[in-house]
Amino acid sequence: MSKVSIIVPVYNREKVIRRCVHSILNQDYRDIEVILVDDGSRDSSFKIISEFAQNDERVIAIHKENGGVSSTRNKALSVASGDYVQFLDADDWLPFDSTKLLVREMEENDVEMVVGDFYRVVGNKVSKKGSIHEAAVITRNEYADKMMLTPADFYYGVLWNKLYKREIIEKHHIFMDTNISYCEDVIFNLEYLLHVRNVAVLKAPVYYYVKTEGSLVRQNLSIEKTVRMKTSVIKYYNEFYRNILDSDDYEERKPIIYGYLVAVSTDAFAIPFFSDTHKLGQEDGVPVYYESELDDAGFMLRYLGANLFDRLLSTVALANKLDLNDVKVLYVLYKSGRGYNLNELASITGLSVTACTIALTKLIALGHIRITDVDLFGEHKLSYEYKNGKMDEQLAKIIDDYTSVSFMGISDQDREQYLETRKKIQDNFKRTMVSEEE
Repeated sequence: MSKVSIIVPVYNREKVIRRCVHSILNQDYRDIEVILVDDGSRDSSFKIISEFAQNDERVIAIHKENGGVSSTRNKALSVASGDYVQFLDADDWLPFDSTKLLVREMEENDVEMVVGDFYRVVGNKVSKKGSIHEAAVITRNEYADKMMLTPADFYYGVLWNKLYKREIIEKHHIFMDTNISYCEDVIFNLEYLLHVRNVAVLKAPVYYYVKTEGSLVRQNLSIEKTVRMKTSVIKYYNEFYRNILDSDDYEERKPIIYGYLVAVSTDAFAIPFFSDTHKLGQEDGVPVYYESELDDAGFMLRYLGANLFDRLLSTVALANKLDLNDVKVLYVLYKSGRGYNLNELASITGLSVTACTIALTKLIALGHIRITDVDLFGEHKLSYEYKNGKMDEQLAKIIDDYTSVSFMGISDQDREQYLETRKKIQDNFKRTMVSEEE
């Protein structure tokens, strides 16, 4: 039995379904089952997902008569066997570490739900979105209070930026309401939250959400039409708060609760020229290119490895409101367990002295590193050292994640042989490149 059941409803998505499924199968978290349910497509969608099922034993391809997205997800839930459930839509895709990060948060914090940030994709523009601004483990009621402030945000209402426990879904018979054609995912989340103690807030993007033609977001809905559509959902939303609040708190907050009827999403757009909007492919600051002609020279191995490491560093940066350069400097100081001066840090990290100075200034102000005055061959220089703190665990996991990706599909015997050979190569480099004075 797989740890995570990843569910994708499919309807006439032959042009995009491959991108979606590839992003799932290429996750660095491998203990998954992928349940692809075709909802009576009239194109080649079912043929495509069947090919995936034939080529990868983790994939289950199911065909059913057309009945809508809710019945399609319910069909997938009925066959899911994982401890956890993750949802995708066929138009969208996952960052390579999405499932790993969600599972890690769930298990390390002993919570019943995890919610993460996401990337909003509009054409070739992408913007990072997240309605809760600090990583934390919060109670169900604290989460509900935050949801009350921006209830129409995708962040709260959708399925695809969250991880659920299948045990809770089955025990309490939580399924999609097939009688509702609008916000059925909101209703699912509200019913699920009734059985949650705590929620982990993950400050890392776990999803790429594409703005598609013909979607409700794309339509120019009037406030009147929006309110009319939301009246079919408000009874669930209202009942949720009536269940979790005592009567006095409920009465006090009722006007805010009913504000859901006219609330609009604050995370629906990726607007050009805004500071949080980037060109697709540059959203994490680690663009990757590939030229097979460079493979033999070893350039691509070093290049791709460095970019993977930067990508892992960028996840830590996003979670802590830091820049990539900040975490590069912080990681070197953390891993070395010793102090370095400015020039040494610039050399090791590959950053300019100016970039290093900017990063150090921020890290000192935030209390992540300390300054010491050292006597170096009779000359006093400032040295910078890592201060033990709340980021220890996150930094420690970077090398574990890097190693996990590096040795994916490689036997223990081949791994040991490679590590032994790499150590010899490294010793050759040291003898040739490192000054004896050090």
